[in-house]
Amino acid sequence: MPDLERVGFIGLGNMGGAIALRLLRAGYPMAVLDLDENKMRPLVAEGATAASSPRELAERSTIVIASLQSGAVEEVACGKDGIIESKNKHLAFVDLSSTTPELAVGLSNTLREGGIEMLDAPVSGADIGATNGNLTIFVGGSYAAYQRCLPVLQQIGRTVTYLGQNGNGQIAKRINQMMQAMSELAIYEGMQLAKKTGLDLKMFARAVSGGCAQSWRLDELVDDVFNKGEKKYKLKLRRGRTGNALAMAKAAGLTLPGGEAAHKVFSDQNWQIVIDFEE
Repeated sequence: MPDLERVGFIGLGNMGGAIALRLLRAGYPMAVLDLDENKMRPLVAEGATAASSPRELAERSTIVIASLQSGAVEEVACGKDGIIESKNKHLAFVDLSSTTPELAVGLSNTLREGGIEMLDAPVSGADIGATNGNLTIFVGGSYAAYQRCLPVLQQIGRTVTYLGQNGNGQIAKRINQMMQAMSELAIYEGMQLAKKTGLDLKMFARAVSGGCAQSWRLDELVDDVFNKGEKKYKLKLRRGRTGNALAMAKAAGLTLPGGEAAHKVFSDQNWQIVIDFEE
């Protein structure tokens, strides 16, 4: 397997760096690129080679993977010295970034005209999932490209799911984020009620994490409090986690009362909620 694909990796932040290292240690020949040269050095020390531009990296690769901020994806793919300028007809481009469905469709169409297939493949699972290979990956694009890239994606994803045409990966990620926010609302309100009724918050959290209310975020909370000794737990909230899905729902003529409620509650709290286990 490793000798069949040469991987190029762009974007070596906390998540991207962990993913690239995992693939490198799995045996894939790899070229890497990041604006911060210091982030490339640990991977070069492990056997990767450094590239100076997305075009150069694409010329040396058969699969290019990007883990970037949304604003950088278009420039890397189709800008000056971008991937498309490599004219590598055997290349597949896998974008792990969280962007918009519209951008994924537009970029994939442009790249396809240049002979390059693209998968929009945003991930869920945070940095620890990247390190452990336990990410969930939502994939949109051609099925042939998905099948080709699947062995590589399975090195980093516990669940890799093909969801159809380009843009669908980004749609699924946005819905997943809204559902996550709604589970965080359940944690917040459940903890409020437990505290008000005099329950020990730590013991209550451990109890419900073993019941039907169990969720990934609740498991993280219990781990932080019991295993890491944290005294406070901050819910990881961002406006876009509900806002993006609600915008999609509005465009589709659909009302989502639960998503709207989560958005309002967290917005009213300025997207900053800390559960204090010392009070």
